Amino acid sequence: MLLTGLRKRSQHDNSNDPNDRKLIKSVLDIINSPTNPSAESGTGSTEHLDKGKLPEDSSKIVLHIDDDPEDREFVNEAIRSIDPSYVVYQAKSGQEGIDFLHKAKSFGDLPCLIILDVNMPGMNGFDMYNEIKKDDTLKRIPAVIFTTAAIFMSSENKGNEHLPVFVKPDSIKDFAVSIKKILDHCKE
Repeated sequence: MLLTGLRKRSQHDNSNDPNDRKLIKSVLDIINSPTNPSAESGTGSTEHLDKGKLPEDSSKIVLHIDDDPEDREFVNEAIRSIDPSYVVYQAKSGQEGIDFLHKAKSFGDLPCLIILDVNMPGMNGFDMYNEIKKDDTLKRIPAVIFTTAAIFMSSENKGNEHLPVFVKPDSIKDFAVSIKKILDHCKE
């Protein structure tokens, strides 16, 4: 989905910005990698959460929930190209994200930010956010929506108007700018 537009853009992008080139390289590494880069790159799935694997600085933990594996990896690489000290945990469903948060809560190491996709099977991003708001501890974690869906039905977003929404852009430069803005929501 998102990567298709970025692949085309990277082939024609004549940008001389070093950060753009670094992001382009990260994207191309993901696309061309024969192995799963998440094993070495500071990302984790929610299945591997245990106290021994969390970073010492929980203010650098981000939870990204998206059902598209390419989008999860791309966001991880973009975050790590901006600041390699972040650890990005990935969940492929809203329920998996909720399970991660409860486990992280029991360890006392909550993420500084939750990035949610909207269009997911089962529990969509808004449903998950509403579930998080039911817990007095979890509702303090900043959350943002990062989605390809540019138009939201007002009834779907009802009660969540204050939830920041970012639309996944097609260009690499705009993608990096969006990720930087998203990371600004990380609690300190």
